[in-house]
Amino acid sequence: MPSPNWKMGIVPLALLATLSGCSFHASVGGRSNVPEEQVPPPPAESRPGAPEPHRTTRVTVKGNQLVMPGRFVFEQGSPNFAPNAGNEALIAELRLYLNETPRVTRLRIEGHTDNTLPDEQALELSGRRASMVKQWLIDAGVHPGRLLAVGFGQSRPIANNADPDGRAKNDRIDFRIAEIEGKPYLNPDPLAGGTEFP
Repeated sequence: MPSPNWKMGIVPLALLATLSGCSFHASVGGRSNVPEEQVPPPPAESRPGAPEPHRTTRVTVKGNQLVMPGRFVFEQGSPNFAPNAGNEALIAELRLYLNETPRVTRLRIEGHTDNTLPDEQALELSGRRASMVKQWLIDAGVHPGRLLAVGFGQSRPIANNADPDGRAKNDRIDFRIAEIEGKPYLNPDPLAGGTEFP
């Protein structure tokens, strides 16, 4: 006995599978129910509600240092991020790196400054900036136990502080792998001689 679905015009799946190799047109009132040209459905990633396609981070590693696809920019003399400077995109890259690299169990966020402030103020500013990055990462979903915020002040310049370009290079945030799978990596001291900030 035919299925009741036949009466409603619903074709059973088994019959569709049998007919999938056939080509036919059905007309109702002189119009075809099959469009002239069949447009394939959009790819999954462009359909509403579809998960985002897998993306790999642009962060790379050299030794124990993460090489970022940009640099964090802060307001002058402040631990606050400069607005519209791309800091949020860098936070997203770091979160993606940590998600893709669970072996990195602790990441050291290092704050550094130029030599325009007295030592104590430079240390405080560098540590508060490292803490700001740490907090943004926590807010983005990174477990706090994987992050160390460490200030170094002006003690580790990478360029000459005598000119503006050199000072801009020294005023920075660096990222170094402190632990892999719970064990110190390339340095027995997870703080590497810096001062930890909450």
